[in-house]
Amino acid sequence: MRNKPRIYFVVCFTALIISYYVSLRIDAPSIDDKYKRHTGIISNTIEYPYKYRLINPYIAQITFSILKPVLPEKTAFFCAYVLQNFIVFLFLCYVVIKYLSLWLDELGSLLGLLIFSVLVPLSLTGFDVLGDMTTAGFMALGFYFINSDKLKYLYPVIFIGAFNEFQVILLIPFYFFGKKNNFTSWQAWKNCILLFITFLAAYVLIYLMRGGNAGKEDIIWYFTKDASYNISHPGFILQWIIMIVPLLYYALKDFRSKPAFLKRNLLTVLPLFYIFVFFFMARMREIDKALTIFIILIPMALLSLIPEHKSSTGPET
Repeated sequence: MRNKPRIYFVVCFTALIISYYVSLRIDAPSIDDKYKRHTGIISNTIEYPYKYRLINPYIAQITFSILKPVLPEKTAFFCAYVLQNFIVFLFLCYVVIKYLSLWLDELGSLLGLLIFSVLVPLSLTGFDVLGDMTTAGFMALGFYFINSDKLKYLYPVIFIGAFNEFQVILLIPFYFFGKKNNFTSWQAWKNCILLFITFLAAYVLIYLMRGGNAGKEDIIWYFTKDASYNISHPGFILQWIIMIVPLLYYALKDFRSKPAFLKRNLLTVLPLFYIFVFFFMARMREIDKALTIFIILIPMALLSLIPEHKSSTGPET
């Protein structure tokens, strides 16, 4: 990313537009529901799994506490989340373009970010979207560290990311399946074990702080309620086709020439966790929980769409 001022402008402008949209079109109409969930998390009176999703509520609570003495309570709460929206989308846009720069040059990375940004509003569901956006940011950041040989930074990403959503644990299989040699590498197996211990340490700490657990009732709920909902509400199929199929077509084009990390995970981790497991553990229309799909597909598609903008210093194919 040679022209940093230009990159920073696009990142900030994109984050501002998306956060403005989320604040006015999602947060404002559902401010009472959002306030109820926020206070439930802060007071630790809400049910699992929301009681374990701490990062955004606690950061927003800092701003909320500062603004409450000078503004009406609901206004202060709304303003706190306006700022939090911008912080989250700024983080997301920056790490996505940083990650894309591994595979693409500056203009290619900018185009990739814009495509990703167009997909984000269409993916949003419900009134509580920041957790999923933060997860997407952690996944992109983890992918960047994996592919830039900075694996030591993956440990804090997984540890901190666990305080947002547990999906961050999928960085471990993404790392492992992203390179063929990992299957016979003791170092890779050791890294996976240590990364899992890091995640487990975060989970134990959250449990000791917050209590509760994902018990039998949660497992039954996952494997009955969501699966049944998806079967009875097939409307998500059109959404997935519109958002995924065009990118998938170009992602598969010239497949052999694509980076190993991208193509190996497209064939393994994505279908296993973001289609099969996702069908049972989430509502398929909530594609905002699966933005990792696009973090894989977009660079693969652009490498075929605009091959002249491929990075000359990217990871091996």
